[in-house]
Amino acid sequence: MLGPLLWSLLNAAATVFIPFGLFVVFARTAEAWQVGAVAVAISLAEILKALCPQGLYELLLRRADPGQDRAAFGLLLVSGGAAAAVYAGLLLLVSHHRPDFAEILPALLVLTPKLFFDLATVLPQAVVTRQRALRRLAMRTLTANAVAAVSGSALAVAGHALAGLVLYYLLQSLCGFLLLVRAGGAELERPSFRFGPLAHLAPEATYASMVRLVGTANSYADTLVVASFLSPALVGAYNLGKRIETILITASASFSSMLYQPAFAQGDLAERTRMTETSIRLTTLIFGLPVMLFVAFDAVLIRWAFGPRWVEAAPAAAILAVSGLCRIYGSIHGSLLAVRNRNRALLAYALASVSIGLGAVAALSGYGLVWIAAGVAIKNAVFCGIAVTLTRHDSATSAMVYLRHVILPLGLGLGSAVATQRLCATLLAGHSQTEMLQVLACSVVVGGGAALLYARDITRVLRRVRRRGA
Repeated sequence: MLGPLLWSLLNAAATVFIPFGLFVVFARTAEAWQVGAVAVAISLAEILKALCPQGLYELLLRRADPGQDRAAFGLLLVSGGAAAAVYAGLLLLVSHHRPDFAEILPALLVLTPKLFFDLATVLPQAVVTRQRALRRLAMRTLTANAVAAVSGSALAVAGHALAGLVLYYLLQSLCGFLLLVRAGGAELERPSFRFGPLAHLAPEATYASMVRLVGTANSYADTLVVASFLSPALVGAYNLGKRIETILITASASFSSMLYQPAFAQGDLAERTRMTETSIRLTTLIFGLPVMLFVAFDAVLIRWAFGPRWVEAAPAAAILAVSGLCRIYGSIHGSLLAVRNRNRALLAYALASVSIGLGAVAALSGYGLVWIAAGVAIKNAVFCGIAVTLTRHDSATSAMVYLRHVILPLGLGLGSAVATQRLCATLLAGHSQTEMLQVLACSVVVGGGAALLYARDITRVLRRVRRRGA
């Protein structure tokens, strides 16, 4: 039987590789300005969703009161419907000032139900996670993404890339909701629109929801700011870099919700410290080393995946990948704060992060994509350090852990990749497959080095996570 780690890996893979593959299809078949316009619409939808009480999720993970579940379900349904209505109204308003939006307005309006189904999914996901049914969660994510991907890519290949992109986002939400409702079983009851049972949860739920709002703004608001200063085509290029960052954040969120948060919520200080260190090691292995390879071969990989017209976005994409990695490490400590009833501190941290980030984006927009990406990455690195400091009493994780399990292996990984790249370029000069062989050689060198460096640690980590899920 697969343990929690393997199901979390499957869930993360479904949320990463399928959307990434679809984005490759749409980047090659859709116009850059259309990709940019849809990115702006999705960013708007995500921010509107974050204005709703999604913070109930963290509280519902620790409770199994049927009255609270029904009231939470009703509140989420009402807020989802309101968010969908506001989204449609804002699109109509923006289309009067943006010709690119007006041209594809009907397609963007098709995304309206997505907000309703995403909000309705919060309770079913909490119920299934509370049951520790990680297999059902992973299979739901895989199935929903696969159905949406097949449908969207079929339209794109048939010459309707914009319709395929919109259909993908809509089906992903609809299928995910339906599958989770079925997976919730008898515990998922009908909604109640009497919200009294939620009264004593309101203060902490409000803080948690505000944290989600600010976190969403941290992920999506910069796209809206960039759209105010740059052309639609450059917005599309920036969105490509943000897509790399978002892939990392989405995959990390899968581990946080399925693996880290339940352990943080239930363990004592020693257990939380061990789980924090385990999370840091897993992040380095699963995300950190691949990011170093991407940084070493950004232009090559962008050209292979998305086509030559996107190569100029490669430097910004590489920087945003590092930015996303910093956010993943920071999110480990954010998850710890969220489940330890320290959402007020987490909210202050998130507000400062998004405010400085958006200010940097606005200030640097006149200097080009690379400067914007660099400002965002530096901000995220600084705030990762602040997040570590905030959890010093909730987890006795020392700076030495980051030195040993983040800075050292990632530095060695990047150095090995660059050195191997230059060596291969010298030895394979004139070879028709030089770039492919360079990437392959660097992958072997970095992967082999990581295996040697972490051989004993990997075994310990897998054993520890397996015991947690036993």
